[in-house]
Parts: sequence; C-alpha cells; structure tokens
Amino acid sequence: MKKFGFLLIFSAILAGCKEDKTEVYTQSAKDAALAEQLTIDVLKEVLMIAPEYVISESYSDNTDIILSAEPEISSPTYPKTITIDYGNGVSGILGKTRSGKILLTVNSGTIITEDLDISFENFKSDGSEILGNITYTFNSSTEGYDGEFEGSGISIINANGTMKMDGTFNLEKISTAGTTATTDDIYNFNCRTTGIDFDQTSFTYNSTVDHTIDFSCIHMIKAGKSSLAPNGKGEQTVDFGSGNCDATGSIRLSSGESKNFIF
Repeated sequence: MKKFGFLLIFSAILAGCKEDKTEVYTQSAKDAALAEQLTIDVLKEVLMIAPEYVISESYSDNTDIILSAEPEISSPTYPKTITIDYGNGVSGILGKTRSGKILLTVNSGTIITEDLDISFENFKSDGSEILGNITYTFNSSTEGYDGEFEGSGISIINANGTMKMDGTFNLEKISTAGTTATTDDIYNFNCRTTGIDFDQTSFTYNSTVDHTIDFSCIHMIKAGKSSLAPNGKGEQTVDFGSGNCDATGSIRLSSGESKNFIF
C-alpha cells in the first residue's frame, strides 16, 4: 500500500512537471516586450530632445518639458549631465504620458554620434517607473547603439508589481524615411537578456530574428522573433508579426501549441 501511494504521488509530480513544460505562458513575453519598448522609448526621447537643446540651448517642440544642464548648457565644459524634466506629467508625441526625469551624461556636444549614459529620477512612461542605468554606446558602422543594462539591470514598477531586466542589446538604423526627423527612424533590434517578470518567474529572452523598431509606431515593435525560456515552463518562440503596429504577438511551443498576446 505504501509503495502504491508513493507511485501515485510520483505520478502526480510528473504530471505537474509535464503540464508546466507544455504551458503557453504569456506573462514573461508581455513583460520582456514592455522592457524592450521602454528601453527604446527612452533613447527616442533623448535623440528627439537633447540635440536641439545642445545646439540651440532650448527646446521648442514641447515647452512643458524643462531642460537643464550641469555645467550650464552654454559652457564648453564636458562631460555634461543634461536633465530632461517632465514634471508631474507631459503628454508627448503619439499620446504617451511621461513624468519625472531622464538624466543624460555625455562627453561632447555631438549627441547624435555620442555615447549616452542614462539614469532616472522618479521617471515614469505611461505609468511604468524605470529604475537603474542604461548605456547606449554609439556604433558608427551601424549608425545605431550597443546597449547594456548597467549593474544588476533595470527594474520596472507599475500596478502589476516589479519586474527586472538585465543583459545587452543592439540597435542598427535601417531607415530615416528620407527625413532629418528622429520620429520616423526605423531600427533593427536584437538582444541577449535575462529577467524576472511581474509574477516573479525568471526567464531568458534572446532575439532570433531581428525585431523591427519603428519610431513612428506607438508600440514600436512591429516584427521579429525571440526565444523565450521562462523558468519551469519550457522554451517558447515569441513572434511579433510581420510589420503591423498593433501591439500583438504570438507564442508558440515546440509542440505546435500557440497563443496570441497583447503587449
């Protein structure tokens, strides 16, 4: 009888493990996509705002955003820390609301070909707060950036709790849409990252097909694939589609089971 009871328990454990391994788990996918979007959105804001501020010593597109520099922007002394202050909330291009401060440290006034060291002070984008430091190292051969989440990575806090992201990423500019504006630039994005989602499940998230990042799209991620492995859930393929700005993706297991998700 004891042997039979042990077999029942062992069978139940195996069944539970099998169920976990075949589960289409969407939480890590949604949270990895959120971290990716926020990381790129911060860079987009800096590239839209900082060059004009350095050249003109002002920013005219949105006077609700307060800019300052230490040393003063008129001073030729570098390195310089530029503060982009959204106060209690500023609605920007594409309707996103940001508050708090982005702090940008640069070593020269070129900005658009400059390595960018970014930190945050109570900064929120559409209700998600970012803590930590991100470096964007300019890559002249790709006109893009080699990025890294510094230290122990970044934390993102919102109504769902706290998640984390760590690792490295790359952005390669592939189009300017024939304009000098930053708002319509398109990049290829790839990453090698780990994280902990809002449900506190750890995961790895590595791109397998470059993600298409379109600055003119509110959700920015329009295409591409990543390999996602949530702890205890089995490896999954995250597919962001083939070019629509619709904030939807799909997850597929090796067994063929799939599920759509919204990010």
